[in-house]
Amino acid sequence: MQKITLLLKQNVGGPAVPQIEVGEHVDRGQLIGKPEGLGAYLHASVSGNVTAITETAIEIAPDAEQPKDFVPIPETDDNLEAIKLAGIVGAGGAGFPTHVKLGTPIKGGHLLINAAECEPVLNHNISRIQTDVEKIIRGIEYVKEIVQAKDVQIAVKRKHVNTVALLEEAIRGHDDISLELLKNRYPEGEERAIIRESNLKTLLKTTDLPSAANAVVSNVETIYRIAQAIEDRQPVITKDITVAGRLQGDNEITAVHKDVPVGISVGAMLDLYPEMADYGELIMGGPFTGRRTDRDAPVTKTTGGIIATIPFPQMKGEKVGLLACACGATPVRMQEMADSMGVDVVGMQWCKNAVVNEKTGTAKCINPGICPGQAEKVLNLKKMGAHTLLIGNCTDCTNTVMGIAPKLNMPVYHTTDFARRATGNRIMRHMLPENDQ
Repeated sequence: MQKITLLLKQNVGGPAVPQIEVGEHVDRGQLIGKPEGLGAYLHASVSGNVTAITETAIEIAPDAEQPKDFVPIPETDDNLEAIKLAGIVGAGGAGFPTHVKLGTPIKGGHLLINAAECEPVLNHNISRIQTDVEKIIRGIEYVKEIVQAKDVQIAVKRKHVNTVALLEEAIRGHDDISLELLKNRYPEGEERAIIRESNLKTLLKTTDLPSAANAVVSNVETIYRIAQAIEDRQPVITKDITVAGRLQGDNEITAVHKDVPVGISVGAMLDLYPEMADYGELIMGGPFTGRRTDRDAPVTKTTGGIIATIPFPQMKGEKVGLLACACGATPVRMQEMADSMGVDVVGMQWCKNAVVNEKTGTAKCINPGICPGQAEKVLNLKKMGAHTLLIGNCTDCTNTVMGIAPKLNMPVYHTTDFARRATGNRIMRHMLPENDQ
């Protein structure tokens, strides 16, 4: 096994402060970092020698033989404390420390479990349900008790027919747990979209947290890690990820790897596929909101996917307009992709539903996945001199773009095209919900 790089900051809040020294031998599961203030505990994901401690990471050279067991977290009767000691953060990408998130009761409120697998291509949450559904249900009951919720809804896309059937059987006898079947469109797994589609039927403001609806939303893998901490005393030392792309020559592969060591490199995961075809870029995360990465980058507690895309088309000199969506790639990310295509970006517009944070350059959607027409924005880009569009819109929003762009003889590329083509997924253009993803 190659070296393990454990980032000191893998969560919302501050970085962990190292509790070990260079040259020290650590055991799998050993506590090696503690936060000061808001943050999460950090544990060694392998047994080995600490070879470096930098401002950002702890590097470990793994032992040739790795144990299956681990150093357990301390015994406690307080389940919320166990979650803290295990270093659990939101596994769905946000990375908020889970013990803090669950630390404020919502007495009589609602616990919503995000099993939507929001991003296309990714499949590790669905796979975990299929292999460990009973443990996930127990994890749900632990969290329900901690936050004092009165009921639970598991949100899952209706296209996952076998998983829906499995969940229906697993919750039989759990009168407090029900299923919410979501449409097969992006971004149905967005936090506010789940609350809107649940029996709460509440559309939160872009500035609201789920607590405004007296609710807590938790990712299904986070729930699984909670059950591990409470039942097995296991800290967060592994992550479930989807690895996808043309990983065996021209063969389109989407593979789930469960319980890979946190800190393993992207390159080490790709080395499992020595016949991998040439790629355009490596994405850490999903096709919509993932970021460009490289082979040296480490897997973290929030990593959901590693995707090798097809090579980018080369369109030197093509005048392109960017149409950004709050549910997709940021304008900075879109510019990065445009540069890889060799095009000249002549203008940028946000979707009409986007509420933009001027300080961060990010945005939130007024009503995630339910979008107004984009004719005005497309016309604006044409007036700016765009001949072609690069868009990052959600399903509904993309449909509205395709209602106007072809009439203006403007070819459309979507930021997810290159990941989708590499994995055999239908590209985003005009899509009915039942055909999405």
